[in-house]
Amino acid sequence: MTEDQRLRPSWLVIIPPPAWALVFVLAAWLAGWALGLSAPWRYPMAGWAVFVLGFFISASGRFAFAKAKTEVVPVSKKNSALVMTGPFRFTRNPMYLGILVATAGLALVIGTYLGFAAPVAFFVFVNFISIPYEEEKMERQFGGDYRAYKARVRRWI
Repeated sequence: MTEDQRLRPSWLVIIPPPAWALVFVLAAWLAGWALGLSAPWRYPMAGWAVFVLGFFISASGRFAFAKAKTEVVPVSKKNSALVMTGPFRFTRNPMYLGILVATAGLALVIGTYLGFAAPVAFFVFVNFISIPYEEEKMERQFGGDYRAYKARVRRWI
Protein backbone atom coordinates (compact mmCIF):
# COMPACT_ATOMS: atom_id res chain seq x y z
CA MET A 1 0.00 0.00 0.00
CA THR A 2 1.43 3.38 -0.97
CA GLU A 3 1.60 6.34 1.43
CA ASP A 4 -1.08 8.12 -0.63
CA GLN A 5 -3.43 5.13 -0.38
CA ARG A 6 -2.83 4.83 3.36
CA LEU A 7 -3.68 8.49 3.91
CA ARG A 8 -6.80 8.47 1.75
CA PRO A 9 -9.92 8.51 3.92
CA SER A 10 -12.37 5.64 3.69
CA TRP A 11 -15.99 6.26 2.74
CA LEU A 12 -16.88 5.86 6.43
CA VAL A 13 -14.86 8.98 7.27
CA ILE A 14 -15.97 10.95 4.21
CA ILE A 15 -19.62 10.89 5.38
CA PRO A 16 -19.85 13.65 8.04
CA PRO A 17 -20.35 12.46 11.63
CA PRO A 18 -23.60 14.46 12.08
CA ALA A 19 -25.04 12.45 9.17
CA TRP A 20 -24.00 9.23 10.91
CA ALA A 21 -25.68 10.43 14.12
CA LEU A 22 -28.89 11.04 12.18
CA VAL A 23 -28.69 7.58 10.62
CA PHE A 24 -28.17 5.98 14.03
CA VAL A 25 -31.08 7.91 15.59
CA LEU A 26 -33.45 7.09 12.73
CA ALA A 27 -32.43 3.43 12.73
CA ALA A 28 -32.94 3.18 16.50
CA TRP A 29 -36.31 4.91 16.31
CA LEU A 30 -37.54 2.78 13.39
CA ALA A 31 -36.30 -0.47 14.93
CA GLY A 32 -37.87 0.38 18.28
CA TRP A 33 -41.16 1.28 16.60
CA ALA A 34 -41.16 -1.78 14.31
CA LEU A 35 -40.38 -4.15 17.17
CA GLY A 36 -42.75 -2.44 19.58
CA LEU A 37 -40.03 -1.90 22.14
CA SER A 38 -41.47 1.15 23.85
CA ALA A 39 -39.93 1.91 27.18
CA PRO A 40 -42.29 2.45 30.13
CA TRP A 41 -41.04 6.04 30.22
CA ARG A 42 -40.71 8.91 27.83
CA TYR A 43 -39.27 12.29 28.76
CA PRO A 44 -39.72 14.67 25.83
CA MET A 45 -39.10 17.91 27.76
CA ALA A 46 -35.93 16.60 29.42
CA GLY A 47 -34.86 15.03 26.15
CA TRP A 48 -35.18 18.30 24.24
CA ALA A 49 -33.28 20.11 27.00
CA VAL A 50 -30.44 17.57 26.75
CA PHE A 51 -30.56 17.87 22.94
CA VAL A 52 -30.22 21.67 23.13
CA LEU A 53 -27.32 21.33 25.58
CA GLY A 54 -25.57 19.00 23.14
CA PHE A 55 -26.26 21.39 20.27
CA PHE A 56 -24.61 24.25 22.16
CA ILE A 57 -21.59 22.15 23.14
CA SER A 58 -21.10 21.19 19.51
CA ALA A 59 -21.72 24.74 18.26
CA SER A 60 -19.11 26.10 20.69
CA GLY A 61 -16.50 23.89 19.00
CA ARG A 62 -17.67 24.98 15.57
CA PHE A 63 -17.42 28.65 16.57
CA ALA A 64 -13.89 28.09 17.92
CA PHE A 65 -12.92 26.65 14.52
CA ALA A 66 -14.51 29.64 12.75
CA LYS A 67 -12.66 32.06 15.01
CA ALA A 68 -9.36 30.30 14.23
CA LYS A 69 -10.28 30.27 10.51
CA THR A 70 -9.61 26.56 10.18
CA GLU A 71 -11.39 23.79 8.34
CA VAL A 72 -14.30 21.94 9.92
CA VAL A 73 -14.54 19.10 7.42
CA PRO A 74 -12.69 16.13 8.96
CA VAL A 75 -11.31 14.92 5.61
CA SER A 76 -9.79 18.25 4.56
CA LYS A 77 -6.23 17.83 3.27
CA LYS A 78 -4.90 20.00 6.10
CA ASN A 79 -6.05 22.30 8.86
CA SER A 80 -5.02 25.94 8.95
CA ALA A 81 -4.69 25.97 12.72
CA LEU A 82 -4.47 23.72 15.75
CA VAL A 83 -7.36 24.94 17.90
CA MET A 84 -6.69 24.64 21.64
CA THR A 85 -8.92 27.44 22.93
CA GLY A 86 -12.56 27.65 23.99
CA PRO A 87 -14.07 24.22 24.58
CA PHE A 88 -10.93 22.61 23.18
CA ARG A 89 -9.24 23.42 26.50
CA PHE A 90 -11.44 20.74 28.14
CA THR A 91 -12.03 18.18 25.38
CA ARG A 92 -10.29 17.47 22.09
CA ASN A 93 -13.66 16.74 20.49
CA PRO A 94 -16.36 19.16 21.66
CA MET A 95 -18.28 18.86 18.40
CA TYR A 96 -18.50 15.09 18.71
CA LEU A 97 -19.22 15.33 22.43
CA GLY A 98 -22.10 17.70 21.68
CA ILE A 99 -23.53 15.39 19.04
CA LEU A 100 -23.26 12.48 21.49
CA VAL A 101 -25.16 14.46 24.16
CA ALA A 102 -27.75 15.51 21.56
CA THR A 103 -28.35 11.90 20.48
CA ALA A 104 -28.82 10.92 24.13
CA GLY A 105 -31.43 13.70 24.38
CA LEU A 106 -33.22 12.34 21.33
CA ALA A 107 -33.21 8.88 22.93
CA LEU A 108 -35.18 10.37 25.83
CA VAL A 109 -37.60 11.96 23.38
CA ILE A 110 -38.03 8.77 21.35
CA GLY A 111 -38.82 6.72 24.44
CA THR A 112 -37.76 3.30 23.22
CA TYR A 113 -35.10 1.03 24.64
CA LEU A 114 -33.39 0.96 21.26
CA GLY A 115 -33.25 4.76 21.28
CA PHE A 116 -30.20 4.48 23.49
CA ALA A 117 -28.47 2.37 20.85
CA ALA A 118 -28.04 5.58 18.81
CA PRO A 119 -25.66 7.41 21.18
CA VAL A 120 -23.78 4.16 21.84
CA ALA A 121 -23.40 3.52 18.09
CA PHE A 122 -22.32 7.12 17.52
CA PHE A 123 -19.74 6.91 20.31
CA VAL A 124 -18.30 3.66 18.97
CA PHE A 125 -18.22 5.03 15.43
CA VAL A 126 -16.45 8.31 16.15
CA ASN A 127 -14.18 6.90 18.86
CA PHE A 128 -12.85 4.06 16.73
CA ILE A 129 -13.20 5.36 13.15
CA SER A 130 -13.48 9.17 12.85
CA ILE A 131 -11.26 10.36 15.69
CA PRO A 132 -8.29 8.03 14.99
CA TYR A 133 -8.27 9.22 11.36
CA GLU A 134 -8.34 12.87 12.44
CA GLU A 135 -5.74 12.41 15.17
CA GLU A 136 -3.32 10.77 12.75
CA LYS A 137 -3.80 13.67 10.32
CA MET A 138 -3.30 16.28 13.08
CA GLU A 139 -0.19 14.52 14.37
CA ARG A 140 1.33 14.44 10.88
CA GLN A 141 0.56 18.11 10.36
CA PHE A 142 1.28 19.61 13.78
CA GLY A 143 3.76 17.08 15.22
CA GLY A 144 4.98 17.83 18.73
CA ASP A 145 2.46 20.63 19.30
CA TYR A 146 -0.39 18.20 18.73
CA ARG A 147 1.23 15.45 20.81
CA ALA A 148 1.65 17.90 23.71
CA TYR A 149 -1.97 19.02 23.35
CA LYS A 150 -3.10 15.39 23.22
CA ALA A 151 -1.16 14.65 26.42
CA ARG A 152 -2.76 17.64 28.17
CA VAL A 153 -6.41 17.35 27.05
CA ARG A 154 -8.58 14.24 27.13
CA ARG A 155 -10.30 12.89 24.03
CA TRP A 156 -13.79 13.19 25.50
CA ILE A 157 -14.06 14.78 28.97
